[in-house]
Amino acid sequence: MTMWTGIVLIVFISMLFGYLSKRARYQLGDIRITDRLGKQDVLIQELRERIATLEAIVIEEEKRRPFKNL
Repeated sequence: MTMWTGIVLIVFISMLFGYLSKRARYQLGDIRITDRLGKQDVLIQELRERIATLEAIVIEEEKRRPFKNL
């Protein structure tokens, strides 16, 4: 193996590792984005439950309102 072949081989291997590390970073970024979206879904569900609870409380108060005036 000549010196130039060795240099080309080293450059090729370094490019391969660069590509693989960039791909791994993108995949980790995708995982982070997916995780954030999952947390947002949980928060949205909790907010919907709270809104439903508040609506039920308001409806109960409206039902009792005529009797409070008596």
